[in-house]
This record gives sequence, structure tokens and C-alpha cells, in this order.
Amino acid sequence: MRRHLPKYCCEDTDRHGNVRVYLRKPGEPKVRLHGIAWTPAFMEQYAQALNASTRPPAPRVSRIPSPAWEWLCKKYVTSAEFRALKSSTVNTRRRTLEWTWEQPIYPGSAHRFGDMPLSKMDAKAVRVLRDRKAATKAAANQVLKVISYVFAFGLEHYPEIVCTNPVRDVRKFKYKSVGWHTWTPAELADFMKHYPTGSKERRAMALMLYTGARGCDARSFGPQMIEDGWLRFHQQKLIDNPRGWVELPLHEELVKELDLTEGNDHGFILTQHGHTYSQKGFGNWFNEACRNANLPRCTAHGLRKAAATIAADNGATVHQLMAMFGWMTEQQAIHYTKEANRRRLAASTVRLIKLEQTGTASERNGIQSVPPDTRKTGRWDKTTKIANENNADSSAWRSHGESNPGFSLERAAS
Repeated sequence: MRRHLPKYCCEDTDRHGNVRVYLRKPGEPKVRLHGIAWTPAFMEQYAQALNASTRPPAPRVSRIPSPAWEWLCKKYVTSAEFRALKSSTVNTRRRTLEWTWEQPIYPGSAHRFGDMPLSKMDAKAVRVLRDRKAATKAAANQVLKVISYVFAFGLEHYPEIVCTNPVRDVRKFKYKSVGWHTWTPAELADFMKHYPTGSKERRAMALMLYTGARGCDARSFGPQMIEDGWLRFHQQKLIDNPRGWVELPLHEELVKELDLTEGNDHGFILTQHGHTYSQKGFGNWFNEACRNANLPRCTAHGLRKAAATIAADNGATVHQLMAMFGWMTEQQAIHYTKEANRRRLAASTVRLIKLEQTGTASERNGIQSVPPDTRKTGRWDKTTKIANENNADSSAWRSHGESNPGFSLERAAS
């Protein structure tokens, strides 16, 4: 007789010491086999139990790891709708998303938010990213906005993976901002004093101040845009809008500055290599020029606001401002005209505050007032009052009701 048992068979001893043989296949309940192992009767039972217990193998479920946050971000930045955005918007959003997925889950952690599964990217995780930019509330709100764009993209294109947009459960920071600083007349005078006529800095200031153009537009101005004394250009901010054209005659002060420009068909403001500034390069160059003139708050866009403010103060209408500054709606122009109107109305109202008569009631009735005793400074000054002093002086006399508040209240009640 063979000493070992057939495949899947095992021996168990019951509480009475009897040895029993069982068929025990993996994942199935064990079946008792009677008789002695390897005998014909045993093997017949073994074969029946072995065939009866055969089951089709359970389908194997492949466990695919949940896509991570960085995966969804990269799907978004390679999408057609992202590539259709303006280049400046594309760069800003890409930098913001790269910042989010490179952030550690907590300070000092080796795990990044980029590796976090989308199922774990909930409102709590988004709130952590927002709070890391809390020092600058506008930047924190920008993080929320860009994350929301990514989840909205995921809901549309990957609904089986992205089920919700957690940003909707995270509040934005509230803050007040007056925007870019508006140049004052004194600051304009200081800038022109620091940079004489004919300098590139003075010419750049004149191009923005006397046209109301943004820095991104003024940087590319050149002789090719001027015809018959009129400047015609399309606003970069409204590059996809056919109504984004602006046409306006050249200001006489601007003409003086351009007449001093050396002949160059590429542009009025060029780099040291003779090329047009990039948008960011022009802003950095002009802001540095302002700092060199001891005007740290002044920027290129502040000149546009200064031009609108000066025009509105001098009586420009809403539609005149819209035509010059290229605004599509009246709301922005109304903001400047409202401020100008308030100043004009305030100036005319102040003169209306007049007193018909001056002097005290006694003087108006023809009675000369008696100068008070300079030894006493008033009823509320207790420091110079002499103890047990009577009210012999009529000029300092007062009624019992005035010196007794309780009496005044009783008299009023009666």
C-alpha cells in the first residue's frame, strides 16, 4: 500500500481518536471519503468527489490603479480646448498646474499631490493647496480656478473616472483691490523730469499716455501703423474679436516725441538688439525705468488708467472713452465718468454750504456779550474750582437745574 494520500486528500482525527480521510480542494468545502486509501472502493469515491467539485475558475479582476492628479492635468494641457487659449493664458495655467502636482502632501513628505489618486483629490486636498497660497489671496483664488477647469474637463471627457468637481465645496478668499496704481499728475511730471524728451523711456510713456493703449499693444507700435496722422491697431487682448480695432489721431505731444525717433520701420520702441520687446520683457523694462525714476508704484498699465482719468476729468463722455480705449461695453467707461462727475459735483456743492448769519444769539439781538471769567475754565473743568466758593459772580452763575442733573430730569418728566 502506498503511504501518501491522493491529491487534495488529508487526514483528520476526530475527538474519539478515529482517523478520517477528506478531499479538500482549494477554495471548496472538504468532502469525507470512506474506506482505505487507494482501494478500488475508495478511489471510486475519490473520483466522484473530485469531478463533482470541479468548478469553472472565477474570472480574474484586473486591478487598475486609479489615475492620479498629474495624469488628469497632463490630459487637460494636451487637449484641443487648452491649446486654443491665448499663449499668456496657457503659460499661466500650465505654471499653476505644475505647482499643484509638485507640492508635497504635507511639509517634508516624499509623496506629491501629483501622485494622489483622483478618488482622494477631494475638497480637503483642494483646500490645502488653496491655503498654501493664502499669503496672496488673488493667487489662492487663481489656484482654485485652474483646478476647477481641470475637473470640469475630466467630468466631460472622463465621466467614468471623474465623478465630481471638489472645487465647488471650497470657498474663495474675499479681498478688496483697487487694481493697478493710477499715475498722478505729480508722478507724470517726475517721470518726464527724470527722462528728457527724445529718450526711449519718455517715448514709451508718451505712446501709452496719449493713445491709452496697453503696454502689450504699445510695444509693437511702429510707422507702419500710422497713416495720414491716424494710428490704427488691433488690441492684443481682443485678438479674436473683429471689433477689437482702435483708430485715433496722433496727439500733438506724441508727434513731437515721434519726430525725434530715429528712422526704423520695425517699431518705435526696440531692444538693444533692434527687436520688438516681448510682452513680459516690455513690462519688466518699463517697470524698472519707473523704479529708476523713484516711482516704485507706477507701471505701464497705470498710464492707461491715468489717461482715462484725465480724459474723464476734462469732460470726456462714455462713448468717447470707449472709442479711444477700445472698451466693448459702457461699464468700464462709466466707472471713470462717475468718479469725474463726483469730483465736479463735490466742487460745486462745497460752495453751497453758507451760513446766513454769524455771531451768537445775543449779538444778533443787539446785546453785547460779557467776557467770561478767565479764572474759571468752564462747567466741565473741575481742576480750578475753589472749595466752598459761592456763585457771587453773575457771569459764572447757573441755575439749580443746570447744576443738578436729577432736577433737570424731574422737570422734563413733569
